[in-house]
Amino acid sequence: MRSDVGGRKKRLTAGAVTAASTANAGGAPAWQLAVLGLVYWGGTGGLMALLYAHRKGRTRVLARAAALAGWAFRLPGWAALPVAVSSVGLMMAMWAGVWDIGYHVDNGRDAGPLGNPGHLPLLLGLFLTFAGGILAAGLADQDDASPAWVRLRSGWRVPLGSVVLTGCMGLGLAALALDDLWHRVYGQDVTLWSPTHFVYLCGGVLTVLGMLVLLKEGSNARARRRAAAATSELDAGKRIGVAIARIQRAALLGGLLCGLELFLTEFDYGVPLYRQVWQPLLLAVFSGFVLTAARAWVGRGGALGAAGVYMAIRLTGIAIPALAGVSPSSMPLFLVEAAGVELLALGLAPRGRPLAFGAAAGLVCGTAGFAGEYAWSQVAMPLPWTAALLPEGAILAALGGVAAGILGGLLAGALRGELPAPRVARTAFVAAFALLLALATDAGVRHIPDARAHITLAETRPAPEREATVTARIEPARAADRANWLYVLAWQGHAPRVVDRLERVGPGLYRTNGPIPLGGSWKVGLRLDKGYARGAVPVRLPPDGALRGARRPFPAALASRAEFSRAMRRAAGAELPAPESFTRPFVDDSLIVLRETKGDVPGWVWAIGIGLTALIWGAFVMALALGLARMARRGRSPIAQHARA
Repeated sequence: MRSDVGGRKKRLTAGAVTAASTANAGGAPAWQLAVLGLVYWGGTGGLMALLYAHRKGRTRVLARAAALAGWAFRLPGWAALPVAVSSVGLMMAMWAGVWDIGYHVDNGRDAGPLGNPGHLPLLLGLFLTFAGGILAAGLADQDDASPAWVRLRSGWRVPLGSVVLTGCMGLGLAALALDDLWHRVYGQDVTLWSPTHFVYLCGGVLTVLGMLVLLKEGSNARARRRAAAATSELDAGKRIGVAIARIQRAALLGGLLCGLELFLTEFDYGVPLYRQVWQPLLLAVFSGFVLTAARAWVGRGGALGAAGVYMAIRLTGIAIPALAGVSPSSMPLFLVEAAGVELLALGLAPRGRPLAFGAAAGLVCGTAGFAGEYAWSQVAMPLPWTAALLPEGAILAALGGVAAGILGGLLAGALRGELPAPRVARTAFVAAFALLLALATDAGVRHIPDARAHITLAETRPAPEREATVTARIEPARAADRANWLYVLAWQGHAPRVVDRLERVGPGLYRTNGPIPLGGSWKVGLRLDKGYARGAVPVRLPPDGALRGARRPFPAALASRAEFSRAMRRAAGAELPAPESFTRPFVDDSLIVLRETKGDVPGWVWAIGIGLTALIWGAFVMALALGLARMARRGRSPIAQHARA
């Protein structure tokens, strides 16, 4: 089978490609960083000035906007307006993010943060999300403060949700600078699964938790206002308010599911850098966490509502790259998981036994969900699941779903203010998180296949826009038997990428389903994933003058995989031609996908970089968990007026 989205665009000539490929392969140009710093710091300063004028009574702009948002959301304005602004920003960032990924899949690296059209709405969306947290702190009404609010100075406490929201996105924005430093030290990594990319993606996605906390704090404050005034609303008004609150919660949790699934976008495009087992594992984790929390907090229909919002957002995320002229992605459904969680809740009350419900709901997501996504992948995914995922993929998905479901139950308990006893909650959190780390460790284990491919090209179009059908004989033949995937990937050719799943025509003999582009800037590789074995045979790599060894030719004959790998590292920027017939070993496919990565960085420097980013990410997750626990334990009672001084 073959995936070739959207038809071929006009391709660059070889000379133009060589010129275009000399774009910077390290950090961004200094002037672009200066512009970004000026805009971000200037925008933050302008927002702080506006908030200062608001608090001094010199402007009514924010008061009017907050009142309008409060009426629409049925919440105090200090909670409603920041959630509205941050939601718009996060949606903009998500849509721009899939546009950006499609751009990189089709075109390779860019000329910096201002040299990619998808980056502009992405960067603006991130700033708007950050601005929402600042707004919540500046608009906070001290009469609504609870013990969970954070004291900034005497007489000024801010909602915990504003701290979570600002902290999450502040970390995400800081990671943009960290990412540029990473590129300067280690070279560019045109992949979503980069340590620094993980930091700012986590920061951006988890801002949804800050919005959820703001919703809860605003709802509590509104209830306290009504109780203090000894007033009651009409039953119809109460029903409307409850319905609006449920819609808001389901919508934000659906957005959280959409943001988490963004981590799997490379699988959705058919260009993953890691083993296929990651896909069912993370789908189970994401659905177990979000859908459990949705059903336990929103109530009946919450899981289906969150899945429906996810699908609506994700479908627009497919349409936007297509409208922008880059490759769109596929998407998982999460419908089986949501329906399973809803059915489970009919027999096991989410509020009576939250941890038991979470574990059971996660198990449903990891088992029934695995079966549902397996079937859907046959229809929609560029790399459908195969029996090679069994049993490892099913086991990891089931265990990952259980662990994530427990965390989802804890999240719902925190948002309801009904966490289990501290010792029970802490034990459950640590055990679930440790299980997820163990599963991730297993999924991360891999080795390079001990095999080679004899490749024959039958040209169907001459240079400079050369195309050919590819026939590959794998030696030994058993190396490709029962594989998760075996396909030819052609990408970054300034046209929609090609994912051609090879047709087996004999023992160890495979052929593409159509012609493969081999000219211009196309990078072409034969990729294999079989259990713990993952590797690729480079078919053709274009010249890239910005990379090391660009003028050093590849040796005509290479006897072993080690020699071939060393040659690829030494001459990363040299052209690797595709003659009519050749034999090459399987190598680490990061040598193709992460071609821009510097090969002369010592191993201990890599260890320090990865260790520091893991430490930042771990500290961030722990701080977030402690913040949610603070809200659950202390968020109900108002603070006496004299205690706030």
